[in-house]
Amino acid sequence: MPARGDPPAPARVQKLLSAAGIGSRRDVERWIREGRLKINDEVPALGARLTSRDRITLDGRPVRLHAAKTQETRILLFHRSPGEALDLKAATSRAAEHLNLPRSSGRWLAIQPMPPVDGGLEILTDDGSWAHRVSRGSHALTVDFVLRMRGPLKDDLVEEFRAATDCEGESMSIIEAAAKYGEGFNHWLNVTARATRSAQVRHWWAARGIIVSRLMRVRFGPVHLGRDLPRGHSRAMSSAERNALNNEIAAALVPRE
Repeated sequence: MPARGDPPAPARVQKLLSAAGIGSRRDVERWIREGRLKINDEVPALGARLTSRDRITLDGRPVRLHAAKTQETRILLFHRSPGEALDLKAATSRAAEHLNLPRSSGRWLAIQPMPPVDGGLEILTDDGSWAHRVSRGSHALTVDFVLRMRGPLKDDLVEEFRAATDCEGESMSIIEAAAKYGEGFNHWLNVTARATRSAQVRHWWAARGIIVSRLMRVRFGPVHLGRDLPRGHSRAMSSAERNALNNEIAAALVPRE
Protein backbone atom coordinates (compact mmCIF):
# COMPACT_ATOMS: atom_id res chain seq x y z
CA MET A 1 0.00 0.00 0.00
CA PRO A 2 1.47 3.37 -0.97
CA ALA A 3 2.36 5.71 1.85
CA ARG A 4 0.32 8.86 2.39
CA GLY A 5 1.65 11.58 0.13
CA ASP A 6 2.95 9.19 -2.54
CA PRO A 7 1.90 10.14 -6.09
CA PRO A 8 -1.16 8.26 -7.39
CA ALA A 9 -0.37 5.13 -9.37
CA PRO A 10 -0.57 5.78 -13.13
CA ALA A 11 -3.52 4.26 -15.00
CA ARG A 12 -4.53 4.12 -18.63
CA VAL A 13 -6.47 7.18 -19.68
CA GLN A 14 -9.46 5.14 -20.89
CA LYS A 15 -9.69 3.26 -17.60
CA LEU A 16 -9.27 6.32 -15.38
CA LEU A 17 -11.86 8.45 -17.15
CA SER A 18 -14.41 5.64 -17.46
CA ALA A 19 -14.02 4.77 -13.77
CA ALA A 20 -14.69 8.42 -12.95
CA GLY A 21 -17.93 8.32 -14.92
CA ILE A 22 -16.74 10.84 -17.53
CA GLY A 23 -17.53 8.51 -20.41
CA SER A 24 -17.18 4.93 -21.60
CA ARG A 25 -13.83 3.61 -22.78
CA ARG A 26 -15.04 3.83 -26.35
CA ASP A 27 -16.06 7.45 -25.77
CA VAL A 28 -12.56 8.28 -24.48
CA GLU A 29 -10.89 6.55 -27.42
CA ARG A 30 -13.06 8.51 -29.86
CA TRP A 31 -12.29 11.80 -28.08
CA ILE A 32 -8.57 11.08 -28.38
CA ARG A 33 -8.79 10.22 -32.09
CA GLU A 34 -10.77 13.42 -32.71
CA GLY A 35 -8.22 15.49 -30.77
CA ARG A 36 -10.86 16.67 -28.29
CA LEU A 37 -9.21 15.18 -25.20
CA LYS A 38 -5.89 16.59 -24.04
CA ILE A 39 -3.54 15.73 -21.18
CA ASN A 40 -1.35 18.62 -20.09
CA ASP A 41 -2.34 20.48 -23.29
CA GLU A 42 -1.34 17.61 -25.57
CA VAL A 43 -3.42 14.91 -27.27
CA PRO A 44 -2.37 11.62 -25.63
CA ALA A 45 -1.76 8.32 -27.35
CA LEU A 46 -4.38 5.60 -26.95
CA GLY A 47 -3.54 3.74 -23.75
CA ALA A 48 -1.38 6.54 -22.36
CA ARG A 49 -0.93 6.40 -18.61
CA LEU A 50 -1.72 9.31 -16.33
CA THR A 51 -2.63 10.11 -12.76
CA SER A 52 -5.37 12.23 -11.25
CA ARG A 53 -2.74 14.98 -10.85
CA ASP A 54 -2.42 15.44 -14.61
CA ARG A 55 -4.36 18.32 -16.19
CA ILE A 56 -7.14 16.93 -18.37
CA THR A 57 -9.37 18.90 -20.73
CA LEU A 58 -12.23 17.88 -23.00
CA ASP A 59 -13.16 20.36 -25.72
CA GLY A 60 -11.05 22.90 -23.83
CA ARG A 61 -12.93 22.45 -20.55
CA PRO A 62 -11.23 21.02 -17.44
CA VAL A 63 -12.14 17.47 -16.45
CA ARG A 64 -11.91 16.85 -12.71
CA LEU A 65 -11.52 13.33 -11.37
CA HIS A 66 -11.03 13.71 -7.63
CA ALA A 67 -14.69 14.09 -6.68
CA ALA A 68 -15.78 10.97 -8.53
CA LYS A 69 -12.91 8.92 -7.13
CA THR A 70 -13.68 9.66 -3.48
CA GLN A 71 -17.36 8.64 -3.56
CA GLU A 72 -18.94 5.22 -3.57
CA THR A 73 -20.31 3.93 -6.86
CA ARG A 74 -23.90 5.03 -7.32
CA ILE A 75 -26.44 2.90 -9.18
CA LEU A 76 -29.97 4.01 -9.96
CA LEU A 77 -33.09 2.30 -11.22
CA PHE A 78 -35.03 4.68 -13.46
CA HIS A 79 -38.55 4.15 -14.84
CA ARG A 80 -38.46 5.82 -18.25
CA SER A 81 -41.61 6.58 -20.21
CA PRO A 82 -41.74 5.35 -23.83
CA GLY A 83 -40.76 8.10 -26.24
CA GLU A 84 -38.72 10.01 -23.65
CA ALA A 85 -35.13 10.25 -24.85
CA LEU A 86 -32.48 9.19 -22.34
CA ASP A 87 -30.12 12.08 -23.11
CA LEU A 88 -27.28 11.78 -20.60
CA LYS A 89 -24.40 13.03 -22.77
CA ALA A 90 -25.40 16.67 -22.43
CA ALA A 91 -24.65 16.71 -18.71
CA THR A 92 -21.43 16.17 -16.81
CA SER A 93 -21.87 17.52 -13.28
CA ARG A 94 -25.50 16.38 -13.15
CA ALA A 95 -27.96 14.50 -15.30
CA ALA A 96 -30.39 16.33 -17.55
CA GLU A 97 -32.92 18.20 -15.44
CA HIS A 98 -35.88 17.12 -17.55
CA LEU A 99 -35.22 13.50 -16.48
CA ASN A 100 -35.48 14.48 -12.80
CA LEU A 101 -32.35 12.54 -11.87
CA PRO A 102 -30.21 13.29 -8.81
CA ARG A 103 -26.93 15.13 -9.14
CA SER A 104 -23.85 13.11 -10.01
CA SER A 105 -20.22 14.00 -9.38
CA GLY A 106 -19.39 12.65 -12.84
CA ARG A 107 -21.94 11.71 -15.46
CA TRP A 108 -24.75 9.17 -15.42
CA LEU A 109 -24.13 6.24 -17.75
CA ALA A 110 -26.89 3.89 -18.92
CA ILE A 111 -26.46 0.09 -18.93
CA GLN A 112 -27.79 -1.36 -22.19
CA PRO A 113 -30.30 1.50 -22.63
CA MET A 114 -33.59 0.94 -24.41
CA PRO A 115 -34.27 2.80 -27.70
CA PRO A 116 -36.12 6.10 -27.27
CA VAL A 117 -39.36 4.64 -28.67
CA ASP A 118 -39.40 2.01 -25.91
CA GLY A 119 -39.29 2.47 -22.13
CA GLY A 120 -39.37 0.80 -18.77
CA LEU A 121 -36.44 -0.14 -16.57
CA GLU A 122 -33.18 1.72 -17.10
CA ILE A 123 -30.08 1.13 -14.94
CA LEU A 124 -27.80 4.14 -14.49
CA THR A 125 -24.43 4.48 -12.77
CA ASP A 126 -21.65 7.03 -12.34
CA ASP A 127 -18.96 4.30 -12.44
CA GLY A 128 -17.68 3.69 -15.95
CA SER A 129 -15.75 0.53 -15.02
CA TRP A 130 -18.83 -1.04 -13.44
CA ALA A 131 -20.93 -0.05 -16.46
CA HIS A 132 -18.40 -1.64 -18.81
CA ARG A 133 -18.30 -4.88 -16.79
CA VAL A 134 -22.08 -5.25 -16.62
CA SER A 135 -22.45 -4.49 -20.33
CA ARG A 136 -19.89 -7.20 -21.15
CA GLY A 137 -21.83 -9.83 -19.21
CA SER A 138 -25.34 -8.68 -20.12
CA HIS A 139 -25.58 -11.12 -23.04
CA ALA A 140 -26.09 -13.94 -20.54
CA LEU A 141 -28.87 -12.25 -18.55
CA THR A 142 -32.54 -12.91 -19.13
CA VAL A 143 -34.74 -9.88 -19.67
CA ASP A 144 -38.52 -9.46 -19.44
CA PHE A 145 -40.48 -7.28 -21.85
CA VAL A 146 -44.18 -6.40 -21.83
CA LEU A 147 -45.63 -5.69 -25.29
CA ARG A 148 -48.90 -4.13 -26.33
CA MET A 149 -49.84 -5.54 -29.70
CA ARG A 150 -52.17 -4.19 -32.36
CA GLY A 151 -53.28 -6.73 -34.94
CA PRO A 152 -54.70 -10.25 -35.38
CA LEU A 153 -52.60 -12.02 -32.75
CA LYS A 154 -53.13 -15.82 -32.78
CA ASP A 155 -51.82 -18.75 -30.74
CA ASP A 156 -49.89 -20.17 -33.70
CA LEU A 157 -48.01 -16.89 -34.13
CA VAL A 158 -47.11 -16.82 -30.43
CA GLU A 159 -45.74 -20.37 -30.78
CA GLU A 160 -43.75 -19.36 -33.86
CA PHE A 161 -42.31 -16.38 -32.00
CA ARG A 162 -41.39 -18.54 -29.01
CA ALA A 163 -39.34 -20.78 -31.33
CA ALA A 164 -37.70 -17.88 -33.19
CA THR A 165 -33.90 -17.84 -33.22
CA ASP A 166 -33.16 -14.92 -35.55
CA CYS A 167 -34.57 -11.69 -36.97
CA GLU A 168 -33.28 -10.07 -40.13
CA GLY A 169 -30.12 -12.15 -39.96
CA GLU A 170 -29.37 -11.41 -36.28
CA SER A 171 -29.60 -14.15 -33.64
CA MET A 172 -32.15 -13.87 -30.85
CA SER A 173 -33.26 -16.14 -28.04
CA ILE A 174 -36.89 -16.16 -26.90
CA ILE A 175 -37.26 -18.20 -23.73
CA GLU A 176 -40.96 -17.65 -23.06
CA ALA A 177 -43.88 -15.75 -24.58
CA ALA A 178 -47.31 -15.64 -22.94
CA ALA A 179 -50.22 -13.80 -24.55
CA LYS A 180 -53.08 -12.09 -22.75
CA TYR A 181 -55.74 -11.50 -25.36
CA GLY A 182 -57.83 -8.36 -25.10
CA GLU A 183 -60.84 -7.09 -26.94
CA GLY A 184 -60.62 -5.93 -30.54
CA PHE A 185 -57.09 -5.51 -31.90
CA ASN A 186 -55.25 -4.72 -28.65
CA HIS A 187 -53.47 -7.60 -26.92
CA TRP A 188 -50.62 -7.99 -24.44
CA LEU A 189 -47.61 -10.27 -24.66
CA ASN A 190 -45.16 -11.04 -21.83
CA VAL A 191 -41.76 -12.02 -23.21
CA THR A 192 -38.65 -13.44 -21.56
CA ALA A 193 -35.56 -13.29 -23.78
CA ARG A 194 -31.78 -13.43 -23.72
CA ALA A 195 -29.34 -11.57 -25.99
CA THR A 196 -32.32 -10.05 -27.82
CA ARG A 197 -32.85 -6.37 -28.59
CA SER A 198 -36.25 -4.74 -28.38
CA ALA A 199 -35.86 -3.60 -32.01
CA GLN A 200 -35.61 -7.24 -33.08
CA VAL A 201 -38.86 -8.04 -31.29
CA ARG A 202 -40.62 -5.14 -33.00
CA HIS A 203 -39.29 -6.08 -36.45
CA TRP A 204 -40.23 -9.76 -36.05
CA TRP A 205 -43.86 -8.91 -35.35
CA ALA A 206 -44.04 -6.10 -37.93
CA ALA A 207 -42.96 -8.59 -40.62
CA ARG A 208 -46.11 -10.57 -39.77
CA GLY A 209 -48.45 -7.64 -39.91
CA ILE A 210 -48.68 -6.95 -36.19
CA ILE A 211 -47.59 -3.62 -34.77
CA VAL A 212 -46.03 -3.40 -31.30
CA SER A 213 -47.57 -0.15 -30.11
CA ARG A 214 -45.75 -0.22 -26.79
CA LEU A 215 -42.74 -2.14 -25.45
CA MET A 216 -41.51 -1.89 -21.88
CA ARG A 217 -38.56 -3.59 -20.17
CA VAL A 218 -39.68 -4.75 -16.73
CA ARG A 219 -36.74 -6.93 -15.66
CA PHE A 220 -32.99 -6.91 -16.27
CA GLY A 221 -31.42 -10.08 -14.86
CA PRO A 222 -32.34 -10.26 -11.16
CA VAL A 223 -33.49 -6.61 -11.05
CA HIS A 224 -37.23 -5.95 -11.43
CA LEU A 225 -39.22 -2.81 -12.19
CA GLY A 226 -41.63 -2.76 -9.26
CA ARG A 227 -44.86 -0.88 -8.79
CA ASP A 228 -43.11 1.23 -6.16
CA LEU A 229 -41.21 3.06 -8.93
CA PRO A 230 -43.60 5.33 -10.91
CA ARG A 231 -42.80 6.59 -14.37
CA GLY A 232 -40.32 9.43 -14.45
CA HIS A 233 -38.87 8.54 -11.03
CA SER A 234 -35.66 6.88 -9.89
CA ARG A 235 -34.35 5.18 -6.77
CA ALA A 236 -31.04 3.78 -5.60
CA MET A 237 -30.43 0.12 -6.33
CA SER A 238 -30.55 -1.82 -3.07
CA SER A 239 -27.57 -3.77 -1.77
CA ALA A 240 -29.43 -7.04 -2.35
CA GLU A 241 -30.17 -6.09 -5.97
CA ARG A 242 -26.60 -4.98 -6.54
CA ASN A 243 -25.15 -8.19 -5.10
CA ALA A 244 -27.51 -10.36 -7.14
CA LEU A 245 -26.66 -8.52 -10.35
CA ASN A 246 -22.92 -8.59 -9.65
CA ASN A 247 -23.11 -12.35 -9.01
CA GLU A 248 -24.88 -13.03 -12.31
CA ILE A 249 -22.43 -10.86 -14.22
CA ALA A 250 -19.45 -12.56 -12.53
CA ALA A 251 -20.83 -15.97 -13.55
CA ALA A 252 -21.35 -14.77 -17.13
CA LEU A 253 -17.75 -13.54 -17.40
CA VAL A 254 -16.11 -16.75 -16.16
CA PRO A 255 -14.03 -18.11 -19.08
CA ARG A 256 -15.39 -21.35 -20.53
CA GLU A 257 -13.03 -24.24 -21.07
